[in-house]
Amino acid sequence: MSYIQEKKMQVLVVEDDFINALIFRKFLEKNFEITEAKNGIEALAAVQKTHFDVILLDINLGEDVMDGVEVMRRIRLHYENKKKTPKLIAVTSYALPAEEEKFLRAGFDAYYIKPIDQQDLINAINSFRNQN
Repeated sequence: MSYIQEKKMQVLVVEDDFINALIFRKFLEKNFEITEAKNGIEALAAVQKTHFDVILLDINLGEDVMDGVEVMRRIRLHYENKKKTPKLIAVTSYALPAEEEKFLRAGFDAYYIKPIDQQDLINAINSFRNQN
């Protein structure tokens, strides 16, 4: 008897905080192929090498020259003329009601406030399955 195993979605996690990155990895590694980037430069290099289905982007990337919004814009430019584009999710501690609207208007596909529930995050990523 043969089983067809569905290919795991490719997820890029862009997070400068080591503990948060570790939490995301532990939350997601059983269900998805995870690549990590500590900053915008690493994130942009990763999208040059791999097609991601979903990219989780922290907004405040610490000392990085780019924040998550700038990284998202550059990723959008990279995929501008390609058929399949990743879904970009802002994952941030910015929790004011106006923040969600601001980030969605900026170009993110979804917005989640840290700390995020593991199952909510898995469901959010899975909601984008087959949409690319």
